[in-house]
Amino acid sequence: MPIPKWTIKGIVDDYDECGCCGRRGLKRTVALMPLNAGGNEDGTAEDVVYYGTSCAARALGWRQATVTLTAHAAQAERDQRDAYARRMLSIYAPVEFAPVRDKARVYYGRNQPQRDTGVKATEEVAKLLAEARATLADTTTGPARPSRIEDFRRYVVIFTRDRHIHLVRRVPEDEAKRKEQAAAAQRRADELRGSVLVVAALDGEAAREVAYADDLTRQWNTKAWQATHA
Repeated sequence: MPIPKWTIKGIVDDYDECGCCGRRGLKRTVALMPLNAGGNEDGTAEDVVYYGTSCAARALGWRQATVTLTAHAAQAERDQRDAYARRMLSIYAPVEFAPVRDKARVYYGRNQPQRDTGVKATEEVAKLLAEARATLADTTTGPARPSRIEDFRRYVVIFTRDRHIHLVRRVPEDEAKRKEQAAAAQRRADELRGSVLVVAALDGEAAREVAYADDLTRQWNTKAWQATHA
């Protein structure tokens, strides 16, 4: 069986022109990465081409429906990697330049089995941050995504009485709306006999991760926000 010339990386709406036939105005295109003779990816984001689903099907020798399903699955995996990267950055970027002791406490607090095993927290944090930044900088299926602490946004988190998250909402930029949201959040927390917390993160799911983290992680999260938004 011949090895396909391409592998599907995802499906995007940033490119509306087929790189094969030149058709314009497409709702979406399939991102295809070239393969070498061994069937391995042979290129970078700059080598990816964007074909309409029919042209992608011809290039791969597949049915068009199979191409569409595979492209959506590949994009979903990419989205999951992005989400994980945002969570790791929201947790660890604030402690990147923290004292070693605090960095270790944050890392081992989330990775208890690695304590006293020879795994160095400073190296692991650096590795996690590098991988997360590389993931969000990859332009294979779209432009680079925000990855800096400066890109963090504040989120209000409402907890129930048993410390489950009831609601996460982004804090508005407008001061009057912020006050209105804060008052409404406190009223709701009182109704639930819970509490309110404000954290900084790259998105709402990452904000949940920060909100559930230990006190030290949240302290450094607050410091990072204040340092970059003074």
